[in-house]
Amino acid sequence: MEVTAAEIRKLVDRPATGAPVTSVYLNTDGARFPRPADYEARLDGLLRQVRRDAEPLDEAARESVLRDADAISKWVRTEFVRSDVRGLGVFAMDGEVFETVQVAIGVRNVARINDTSYVVPLEVLLGRHHHIGMVVIERNQARILRYRLGRLEQYVGLVSDVHRQHEQGGWSQARFQRTVDNEAHQHMKEAAEILRKAHGDDAFDAIVIAGPHVEAMDFIKMLHPYLTDLVHGDPMSIDLTANSDEIRSRLSDVEQSLVSGRRSHLLRRLAAARGSAEKGAFGLRHVLEAVNRKAVEVLFVVEGSGEPGFRSETGALALHSEQAAAFGGAVEPVDDLIDEIIEQAVRGGAHIEFFRDEVRLDGYPVAALLRF
Repeated sequence: MEVTAAEIRKLVDRPATGAPVTSVYLNTDGARFPRPADYEARLDGLLRQVRRDAEPLDEAARESVLRDADAISKWVRTEFVRSDVRGLGVFAMDGEVFETVQVAIGVRNVARINDTSYVVPLEVLLGRHHHIGMVVIERNQARILRYRLGRLEQYVGLVSDVHRQHEQGGWSQARFQRTVDNEAHQHMKEAAEILRKAHGDDAFDAIVIAGPHVEAMDFIKMLHPYLTDLVHGDPMSIDLTANSDEIRSRLSDVEQSLVSGRRSHLLRRLAAARGSAEKGAFGLRHVLEAVNRKAVEVLFVVEGSGEPGFRSETGALALHSEQAAAFGGAVEPVDDLIDEIIEQAVRGGAHIEFFRDEVRLDGYPVAALLRF
């Protein structure tokens, strides 16, 4: 599956069968694990943890998880082809692998048994990366590329029949020049239409235009306004024949700029919401209240934060068992309330932002912007 907000939500909302879901994330980066045996040894350690965690479960659930562990081990060893994959997610239920995620960016080794797929690592990836479209445009050629999660793919290469200019004067030169300009115009119009279709197939978060300055500016003028709004910065100077490593490096810089800009904007909104319970929530207790009433628009989380808590039969989350009981139904403990908050927020369509420390959130492990 692709790592998009919609796909993550589908994974979380997958119909339950009563059996637990086993989720395993494995770092397969060839720089750290040169041989398959190296990352398979890490996998074996994760699956040993899965088998230990299954011991307290009832017999049917325990047997299901043990079959999951065997199925995940078999899939990684017999079906997985590493190629450029640095991060792998495998999800199993009832002894069968039902979904995998393969990305060109490393992930943290982690395994979870839960009622639903464990998607926090996917949200971390999504929060730190953007889907960027790039057009390298010249008068008679164009390349349209996609960049997402460290992987660069060429959507299409376009070569048009545009005559070369010449220096001969007179009326014939004027007519010929109009023909050349017309052909160049049609070439750019065709490239703009291909870009529109690419965006329609799989929407870009941002678009980078590159090539000779005059041609790049002419091309931008041909874009539909909703695509023009996505154009990031000034045209980039890059050759049509630039190799993948060079383009990937340039787009990685663009991506970091986009992430920084987005976070700064959201943190300014969060700061403005301080003191208004209708606009923002700060700290675990207040964020729990907002999640339980499905009011979270943006959830801010410090990576690695964790706090045990409780869940009522209605799905409401609470710090204490008596608080969960007030929502009605049976109460069960949960190992990590923050993981549960993230999953509830994903189900509600919230955007998730992760931070490596509490400084940006004024010492709180979680905070939220509210919808209403």
